[in-house]
Amino acid sequence: MESARVKSGIPGLDFMLGGGFLRNSVVAVAGGTGSGRTIFVSQFLYKGAEQGEPGLFLSFDQQKDSIYSQLASFGWDFLSFERKQKIVFIEYPQNELSAFPEQESAIHDLINTLGIRRVVIDSITPYALMFPSQEERRLAAMRLVNAVKGWKVTALISSETAHTSHDSFPHTLSGVESFCDGFIYISFIREKDRRSRAIEIVKMRGCKHEHEMRPAHIGEEGFFIGKPEDGKPARKKVVLDG
Repeated sequence: MESARVKSGIPGLDFMLGGGFLRNSVVAVAGGTGSGRTIFVSQFLYKGAEQGEPGLFLSFDQQKDSIYSQLASFGWDFLSFERKQKIVFIEYPQNELSAFPEQESAIHDLINTLGIRRVVIDSITPYALMFPSQEERRLAAMRLVNAVKGWKVTALISSETAHTSHDSFPHTLSGVESFCDGFIYISFIREKDRRSRAIEIVKMRGCKHEHEMRPAHIGEEGFFIGKPEDGKPARKKVVLDG
């Protein structure tokens, strides 16, 4: 019997995944500054809300107003969905991040009460950097992932990648990819006079997925995978760092 799949909302990605994300899986989405991580995970959440799957956005990085205003360039009305309780946004300022573990059970209760099916954490990096050593960061990431798995939702956790050479195996500053069910890497490599995005499914437990990198773009309607002509060009520059 085939496991239930969750449509990603990212054109071209479900084909790479062999049908979509496994329901209730936790997937790390990593890339450097400007790679499009925030757009990617936000699109997953918004498209899910459109399909009747309520979502929760946990921001460990940017303020809600800033994220909503920038995502509006794609025609995504997050505020309207929030008013209808199709999306819940919880913002953790830097000075409140340490309180997250104590609030995990309250978040779990909220998920059950509202029937939330999708969760996004953007980004785990500021949370991980509260801990001085790499060992402590990995332990914190492991505990966070285990908590999210207990919520029984399909979740994407974005993270910044560590600086490595182009040919080396990608890894994150937090080490979160080691504990997740899946790991998607978005590269943003300079080629001559411009940068180009590409996407790679590094791992995805329980899925027969593609292993090669495919070109990725941000257009008028958001993140998509394929040739530039497969999507509409962006109406204006989007400045979300992720």
